[in-house]
Amino acid sequence: MMSSKNNVFRGAIALLLCGSIISCSDKKVFDEERESNDVEFFISASESETASYLLAVPDITAKEKLTIKGKGMESDAYGSWLFPTPYVGIGLQYRKGDPGIGIGIALGPNGKIIKSGSEFQIVSRFTTYGVFQEKVLSVVEGIVQRDDKGNMDNTKLYSTFNFINPANNNAVTTITKSTTNLTGNGEYSILSGVVQFGANNFLTALVPRQFKEGLDRNGKPTLVMSDTQYPDSVWIASFDKDLKMTKLYGDDRISYAAGRHRSQFYNTIGGDDEGNLYAFAPKNAITSKASGVLKINKGASEFDKNYYWNLDEEVVKSGISSSPSFNRIHHVKGDYFIVEYLIKGSNPIEGDVPSSNALAIVNVRTKEFKWVKNIPDYNYYPKFHTPIADGGKFYVPVKEVDKLPAIYIIDPVTGQATKGLEVDAKDINGIGKLRKK
Repeated sequence: MMSSKNNVFRGAIALLLCGSIISCSDKKVFDEERESNDVEFFISASESETASYLLAVPDITAKEKLTIKGKGMESDAYGSWLFPTPYVGIGLQYRKGDPGIGIGIALGPNGKIIKSGSEFQIVSRFTTYGVFQEKVLSVVEGIVQRDDKGNMDNTKLYSTFNFINPANNNAVTTITKSTTNLTGNGEYSILSGVVQFGANNFLTALVPRQFKEGLDRNGKPTLVMSDTQYPDSVWIASFDKDLKMTKLYGDDRISYAAGRHRSQFYNTIGGDDEGNLYAFAPKNAITSKASGVLKINKGASEFDKNYYWNLDEEVVKSGISSSPSFNRIHHVKGDYFIVEYLIKGSNPIEGDVPSSNALAIVNVRTKEFKWVKNIPDYNYYPKFHTPIADGGKFYVPVKEVDKLPAIYIIDPVTGQATKGLEVDAKDINGIGKLRKK
């Protein structure tokens, strides 16, 4: 740690520079020799498709530019970040059909990010994930079971669950379990989202699929999936730590509550501050139902028959006529949620279309819907990456075409976004908050 005398001297120099012709907008937002605060923001910023820097900063709301070159902890580029405890972050890297990999990180004593536990591999890959009982839980769908002779069980499809435990050196415990006929209609259920529900259970949305015998890419007999026969129903299941289904909620006013981008299924269920649960169902290609929201009151065993909210009507009222869909939601505070939409933009886009390019704020109690203001124009397809909600605000990294990525801070009450820290990097993969051990 620097002496107090040096701190005063450096502070005086900084003040003199701010009054000179040198711009303070490009100054460092942290001193590499500083002592870590008790709690700091975490940033994962990438320089390429495969490499990134992991940094700790005291404040991401500052209207400054952070230079990452040669700073921070170098690592692979992890696309998803979860925080199972206040002290540990877990990064996950999806590798298409290959096993996923992961890393644990923590806030070190000298203002830097350090590794926490071992790097690990998710052999089964993953298609959805979340936090449960201070562990990260990832799930992959469509698992075929065979006996020692290679004979296929053609009566069931399975899902594989991976529990990643930061308290045990990031050890991965893998359980494969049948998720066929969970709803009683004989179909298979893909799981979408993992949401802690009380102390001992988690909730997930069930995405129904038919399955039958077919051939894999190598011509080997396997089970293949196709669209459900029952697209106009929603099912939410509660599981305990042993993966026993403890409750099942069903309704036919909306379709299944799950967002999707390629092979990834995203969470669209969440609770408010009072323990009520809301299921957001985007309109999909095979349902006759509008995008909508249903409610499960705290302690109830079924959906609230008096609560229904048509989100498609809200979008039309807002002046958007392209029938956009959403693919994930985030609880911010109280009755406020952020909903990530993909709206067809008017300008061409190079490369992949992002999973979302516009953000809406919804109040599930008053049924107020509004688009977030002062964020990059959806017509130019900005990309939103792993956000956090903290202290009643929503913090999200945004990448615009031909501009440096930046972090935007959204006030759900006013609907206004404010641009905070800008990062001199290719992209910001995710942000978080860490407490020093």
